[in-house]
Amino acid sequence: MSENNKKLLISTRKLKKYFPVKKGVNLKAVNDVSLKIYEGEKFGVVGESGCGKSTLGRVILQLYPQTSGSCVYYGKSIQELNPKYIQKEINHLKAYQSNAIKYYQDSLNLDNKAKALNDKRKELDPDGSSNDAKKYDKISREIAKIEFDSKELKNASRQLREGSRTVGSLILCENIEEIAHLFTLAEQEVEKAHECLVKYKDVKNKFDENNVTIHQKINISQWILEIEEKDAKEPSDENKQRLHDLKQIKKRVENVNIDQLTNENNELELELKKLSDKIQKHHEIEMSYRDKAFSFRGKNILNITERTMDPAYQKKLDDNYETGLNLNKLTKEEMRVIRSDMQMIFQDPAASLDPRQTVGKAIEEALAINTDMKPQLRREKTMDLLGKVGLKREHYYSYPHALSGGQKQRVGIARAIALEPSFIILDEAVSALDVSVQAQILQLLNNLSQEKNLTYFFITHDLGVVKHFCDRIMVMYLGNVCEMASSDELFHHTLHPYTQSLLDAVPRLRVDETKKLEDDVLKGEVPSPINPPNGCPFHTRCKKCMTVCQHKRPELMEVFPNHFVACHLFNKEN
Repeated sequence: MSENNKKLLISTRKLKKYFPVKKGVNLKAVNDVSLKIYEGEKFGVVGESGCGKSTLGRVILQLYPQTSGSCVYYGKSIQELNPKYIQKEINHLKAYQSNAIKYYQDSLNLDNKAKALNDKRKELDPDGSSNDAKKYDKISREIAKIEFDSKELKNASRQLREGSRTVGSLILCENIEEIAHLFTLAEQEVEKAHECLVKYKDVKNKFDENNVTIHQKINISQWILEIEEKDAKEPSDENKQRLHDLKQIKKRVENVNIDQLTNENNELELELKKLSDKIQKHHEIEMSYRDKAFSFRGKNILNITERTMDPAYQKKLDDNYETGLNLNKLTKEEMRVIRSDMQMIFQDPAASLDPRQTVGKAIEEALAINTDMKPQLRREKTMDLLGKVGLKREHYYSYPHALSGGQKQRVGIARAIALEPSFIILDEAVSALDVSVQAQILQLLNNLSQEKNLTYFFITHDLGVVKHFCDRIMVMYLGNVCEMASSDELFHHTLHPYTQSLLDAVPRLRVDETKKLEDDVLKGEVPSPINPPNGCPFHTRCKKCMTVCQHKRPELMEVFPNHFVACHLFNKEN
């Protein structure tokens, strides 16, 4: 399937994360990372330790606040969350436009002033009289200051870029106030749809709760009988606890009227249908306001800067238009709602579990914190999750110390999928496991991906694992993207010298006798991210380093279809 037919889930643009070390000194952990991750994709990230893989994953989850750039999530609609920042941005559109005009005019005035001083300086001879030399130096200092201030004032493009995130190229239109009004009306419909969605969720929870109660009423006697027979053959504390819990459930559902709950669910189904129709209606009205606003596209364009009349620049601003949720602009409360959609599986399964908490309680905790489910529904869902990850229902009562490494990681997976996320970051999730257990866990992850349409951000050092497990792979070095392509393309048509060095370092059963082993070994140390080298970050260790590599940083370019590389070797100008 081509990328045009895939649904975009996460998009980052020039994402940066700098950690302050001391005043004026930063550790540049992630630097200008732009990528797109599609729904249902297994996206791999590889590189040496310290290259920024894990930091990038945590920045995407907003566990680390980003320094600059954008991270947009498309897995939840604007109607589902109704974020506050969108209306604030709409209210600020006129200010973005006015500030852009002011900055640009101030910049032009300073440029004219610098030109006049430059002409005046040309009349002076710096090697002439002492008076001329002093005047020459004074004017030179003034010009330098003006040029610096002029550079600082050229924020017009940044103002337009920020405004374009909300309305695209409409930020250039003279009718910006009318456009802002139409977007405000659209946001009012979003708010109404959101209120209906909240009601829909409450009704759906009641509907599901009734279904669970009916299911328990029908099957509880059979479950108790099975556990009693099992406990008679193999007595255990887990069976006794399970039997006690089932008897409690039987006592609770003893007087439940199945017909009454069934009739109630029929009414709830009708209510869900009505709410669904209302949500659709509000969405249609919202889109009509947006369509009316976008009818101004390309009309009454203000000559804010020398680029605003350029169709290519207008298209660039339209590409900035965000239809998803900008994670960096969400409040803590709004981000907490998104957390259930974006989960993480950690490297060490033992360290990620509380040794004083049973496996069942560890999984159930996620449901208790993030949902309004009642205890019996949470317990039943937890039992189902254990089955999905290849564990038995009895493991609900086990403590982590009683499980093997593979079983602990299965618990971690169950906890991650408990809230039915769409995006999961796997941070070296199989590196601590034996090879045979690794294969089992990877197979489980693959099955869950197909069953639940999960999207994985797979961080690893193991090129063998990433080759067979991931659809696309991104190679990172010193916080920068070196190469990005499909798995087959990256391994069979490697472009970047660093990627080739990683592949050469993989142990092989057969060694090419015509090549010296030391020729493949990557020499030198990874530079400090506090003081990274100028130009290409890899040029200090690259065997194919050119002069341009030492001074100019390469841009990430598409050399072949969907195969991107940041290397001067593939730039036609070089």
